[in-house]
Amino acid sequence: MHNPRRQIPTSLRPPASYLWPVSSPLSYRAVLAANVDFRRVWLGEVVSFLGDWFSLIALYTVVQELTDSTTAIAGVLVGKTLPIFLVTPIAGPLVDRFDRRLILLATDVARAVLVLGLMAAWQWQSLPLLYLTLALQMAFSGLFIPARTAVIGQVCTERQLPVAMALSGGTWSIMLAFGAAIGGVLTEIVGIHGAFALDGLTYLLSAWFLWGLPSLPPEESEHGSDKSFAEGLRYIRSHPWLATTLSLKPAMAVQSAALVTVPLYGNGVFEKAAGPLFIGLLYSARGFGALVGSMGTRLLTGDSDLAMRRAMLPCFVLAGGSYALLSWAPSIGWAAVGFFGAAVGTGTIWVFGGTLAQRASEGPLRGRVFAVEWGVMTLVSAGTAYVAGVVTDAWELSARDLTGAMALYMLLPAVIWPLVAMKTAPRE
Repeated sequence: MHNPRRQIPTSLRPPASYLWPVSSPLSYRAVLAANVDFRRVWLGEVVSFLGDWFSLIALYTVVQELTDSTTAIAGVLVGKTLPIFLVTPIAGPLVDRFDRRLILLATDVARAVLVLGLMAAWQWQSLPLLYLTLALQMAFSGLFIPARTAVIGQVCTERQLPVAMALSGGTWSIMLAFGAAIGGVLTEIVGIHGAFALDGLTYLLSAWFLWGLPSLPPEESEHGSDKSFAEGLRYIRSHPWLATTLSLKPAMAVQSAALVTVPLYGNGVFEKAAGPLFIGLLYSARGFGALVGSMGTRLLTGDSDLAMRRAMLPCFVLAGGSYALLSWAPSIGWAAVGFFGAAVGTGTIWVFGGTLAQRASEGPLRGRVFAVEWGVMTLVSAGTAYVAGVVTDAWELSARDLTGAMALYMLLPAVIWPLVAMKTAPRE
């Protein structure tokens, strides 16, 4: 039962650190067994991500039932990303001011209630209501995500942090793989309403897991009582290496232009492989690739900052090469291989970048730090997804054209990252 007086022991709160020595990586099982509070956060992620991904298949199915516009498909990605950016100036200060446990609980319940709006949109065949409800739901996610990220750094020790971040990224990947596959099957069996209803139940189950967390007020800050968003921006600007690590996810968010093509490859590019089941297959391939990248790569590299920095360049190259393969793919199987390879690269960058940012930031400011990261990332993601949809419709581009363009884009961060990291990273 929850005890509001129970606090995270000071000894478990990781100090801000830029450097971390090479050591044998902790096992995932050991961290889950030893850290009860992180285990609760992780279990909440498992069920929440599962619902997110199979409801996405239902959303795409609704849009494709009501219109054949690529811009309308891109609208789903915009609806799932742009609201997070819009609430960034509010979300960061709230997470650094109030009990993070209560924020997590309140946002889970709010998102569960808003699922009723998605069900109504399908019942009334209304795309505007669908987009509006999705935007409100994601606005609450814009508060939940930086709170959850800050909590991971708050409940984990310094040595547990890389394992926790990898588990978090791996959970997203596993649930993408299984959630997308389940979503394709469920949408066929229980219909749109059933898929949305199950999504709502996953939010409530997530809240049930998080209920057992202790009170999680923000740590005391050495930067005084200023909890403003502007102070968070000043903090990031005064720490170049932190700013560099925070740029990684926005750099990857440009690939949203390629993600627009997932429902196109699964429901139109290949004549004999079309429908929700094949969309789910491609999302599952992407999920398994992200799983390998997020949880498998660190077992090869270890958890040192230097190893994670060095892994970025080959991962950008792998992602670019995989998109090139995807633009050529002659069958749904080859398309799945392309999405898998791209996700291995970007999944590794996602987890390593997040771990480096956690180590380079201080606990009292993590709400604002990660709100900025997610806000910029989602703005880039929404913009590129929308532009990709509009350009595809206006210029009559194919899914292969978009993935070919993404292969070329990945060369840009591959060149820039080593130069910027060399200049801003602390010496080891």
